[in-house]
Amino acid sequence: MHRLFLACCALSFRSGLFVLGLVCLGRAQEAPTKVFEFHHENVLGTSLELRIECADSSQAQRAEAAALERIDQLNMVFSTYRPDSQLSRFIGLPVGGSMQVDPLLCRVLKQCDHWKRISRGAFAPSVEGLSQCWKGAVKRGVVPSPEELKELANRISQPQWSVDIPSSTITRLGTEPITLNAIAKGTILDAVAESIQEVIPDLKLGSINIGGDIRIVGHSKQRVSIPHPRTDALGAQPLLTVQLENRGIATSGSSERFFSIQGVKYSHLIDPRNGQPCQATCSATVIAPDAQTADVLATICCVLQPSVALQLIESLPGTAACIVAAQGEPSFTSQWPMDETSRQNDFPQDPEKSDKSKEATGHEFAIEFDIAKSSQGGRYRRPYVAVWVEDKDGFPVKTLSLFLMTENPGPRWHRDLRRWYSSDQARLLVDETKLIGTVSKPTRNPGNYKVAWDGRDDHGKLLADGSYTLYIEAAREHGTYQLMKHPFEIGKKDFEVKLKPNEEIGAASIKYHKK
Repeated sequence: MHRLFLACCALSFRSGLFVLGLVCLGRAQEAPTKVFEFHHENVLGTSLELRIECADSSQAQRAEAAALERIDQLNMVFSTYRPDSQLSRFIGLPVGGSMQVDPLLCRVLKQCDHWKRISRGAFAPSVEGLSQCWKGAVKRGVVPSPEELKELANRISQPQWSVDIPSSTITRLGTEPITLNAIAKGTILDAVAESIQEVIPDLKLGSINIGGDIRIVGHSKQRVSIPHPRTDALGAQPLLTVQLENRGIATSGSSERFFSIQGVKYSHLIDPRNGQPCQATCSATVIAPDAQTADVLATICCVLQPSVALQLIESLPGTAACIVAAQGEPSFTSQWPMDETSRQNDFPQDPEKSDKSKEATGHEFAIEFDIAKSSQGGRYRRPYVAVWVEDKDGFPVKTLSLFLMTENPGPRWHRDLRRWYSSDQARLLVDETKLIGTVSKPTRNPGNYKVAWDGRDDHGKLLADGSYTLYIEAAREHGTYQLMKHPFEIGKKDFEVKLKPNEEIGAASIKYHKK
């Protein structure tokens, strides 16, 4: 539910939080350290971004191995996508059936009972039954009746398990489906943090980001950016940045994902108390001493009314929240670290119309593309992706988006973007501006990305009317190379076209409107 990234670029809000970089408040006479970054896909169904600041690469690699091993262990405990996981096998038990499980699963189920009680039913792992009800409604194209939702809400409010901590045994008490998605990711982040610190006891700084939830460990601070919940185009400014040390942070939002029935959009977050999609809160970001607490509270805050959510966070020591109502500016609890927070913009109600200082060109391009998941499964390297425009002579006039690694060993693979790299080398003969390092952003996980373009070139000059070609190029280590292109005209009639998908780019489209 929650999505966060490691760069100064805003993404689709479903990416969650953004790690902007390390703010190392170094101690005197410390040994020199380096920052090592690791990226993996298909980790718990999402992406893993791991940053380790330590003395040498061998330490960092051991920490990476320990992190992956711990994730694999706990995936076999908490996954509902694996039929052989402990949680899946427990869900399949008949009423009254018992099984012995990992002690951590017992503790998490106990925590679920705690948060269900504290939130007065706003948190309930058995809300999965209501989610499935709404998914069925989408297929039928009919909104569930109030009576149906009320009956389901009453059923899921009943206890679904009992836990015996001393024997690590859990017993099935109900038949409703269960998901721990709103708490398991944070739990795994905390466990991974412990594993890393066991490998590197004197760890200076570590950041573990799984699908947008972040756990920060070590004795230095890190700056984390909170995305703007109403902006999902690349290059958008984040809402806030905050510096954290030894904390967990998570963002959830009713604006992240929607489903539609009869043209009406509904949030994917469901209130387990009444079965209705949550609409009052646009986003909630929670900072807590651990990732598990931040994870579960971010979801709870999106279910509760904003004023009630703020009161709840105020009552919990060591926690803080930034809550954005569906219509309004962000509100903060008293413990929010304002002295460590930077406001990135004025939080306009409509960010796409907020920039009054930039002269309109009369051209509106909307380019959208999906980075596809690997068909091979398992972990894999993110692809390099370039999106750019060439004129009728094949000269590159505008690089719209460039995802690649700029640190070693990344540069050795830049040439894998064959067309873009060759075109850029030609451009450098007449223009010394280096786009790598200025336009480029880190590689991205699978998902949907949008780029807005107003018809200006790399130097901000409006392009002349005429013929141009849009290119989308993707290359992945141990994967495939793909090149998409579409010729178009600037200055003539509006158009909208979908490009043929491939193994790396699952979908792509370009839409042009001239005012």
